[in-house]
Amino acid sequence: MKNLFFTVFAIGLVGAGWYFLGTSTTVEFSAVRRDLAIDAVPAAVKVDPEFQVTVTSDVAGLVRKSHVKRGQRVKEGDMLFEIDASNYELELEQLQLQLANTQQQFALNLDQRTALERRKEDLENFTKRTTSGEYPTIELKRRQEEFAMFVEAQKREELNREQQISALIHQIKLKQKEIADCALRSPAAGTITDIFAQPGEVIEVRASLVRLYSDALLVEARINEEDFSGIRPGLDASVRFLAYGPELYAAKVVKVLPNADPQNQQYRAYLEVNISADRLIPGLSGEASIIRNRRENALVVPRSALFNGAVFTIENGLVSRRPVEVGFKSLSAVEILGGVAEGSLVATSALESLGDGTRVSVAR
Repeated sequence: MKNLFFTVFAIGLVGAGWYFLGTSTTVEFSAVRRDLAIDAVPAAVKVDPEFQVTVTSDVAGLVRKSHVKRGQRVKEGDMLFEIDASNYELELEQLQLQLANTQQQFALNLDQRTALERRKEDLENFTKRTTSGEYPTIELKRRQEEFAMFVEAQKREELNREQQISALIHQIKLKQKEIADCALRSPAAGTITDIFAQPGEVIEVRASLVRLYSDALLVEARINEEDFSGIRPGLDASVRFLAYGPELYAAKVVKVLPNADPQNQQYRAYLEVNISADRLIPGLSGEASIIRNRRENALVVPRSALFNGAVFTIENGLVSRRPVEVGFKSLSAVEILGGVAEGSLVATSALESLGDGTRVSVAR
């Protein structure tokens, strides 16, 4: 009976040993190595048009013809709409006739010139007779004042005439501009996204006609407040767009706004991305890594090896948890300042299931 007990106990020990030695977690791994450490700031990225504008009409009238379709690319100066200009043309013709008639009327001012010459002659004659003693000096002074008042009245009337002519010329120029504005052209190159008027509709002044997204695009990077220090134009960056998977694109910071967005306290920088124009389209989103500093010959591990301030080293199939001091961080790598030696193997997957003494096998 005693021998039977020891036999069962031995079988149990063998089974337990086989379980613990034979069962292991499969992990991926990487070696701690010397490499370039990068201090990189993460940022959320989106691509938007540099501007969007709703094109409005400066004139009222009937829409005669439309030259636009939704999704159409237009260049600056391309015709968008033609608005009926016949009423403006009739008003222009009337103003031009009125100007011509006014100018002719003012040219026929013989009576005024004659009246001025007659007043001059009378004053000169009265002056001579006053000098010879026929009239008192005080009477001459009164006549001179009357002449000055007459001349002033004529000048005032002449100014009024000139003002009338100037006002008519100004109205004519405004009417000519209204006629020109009946041919509505694109203010910039871009894409038509919305159309608000169709041929046959009567529109009012400032009526919205189309919405235009500019061809020029901005790649905006939004940076958290705690990461914003040191961000400046000229810094290198890398960008990953969600639509294009893991592919990275080289970029450079070209502009930094000094104020944070009041809604989320994120700062904004604008990037110039080395990507073909046909791939950079409005609406793209992704992430960026803006490089603030670099350090040569540093100990680095993949960022996926870091878990709650520690890494898991692998030796003889067993795991040891090693707290580490972290330096620079980038999207893919972390600098290790202390806690693990160069050449050590560290796990890079299944970290949440690892602990001191966990047996692992490495993925090949």
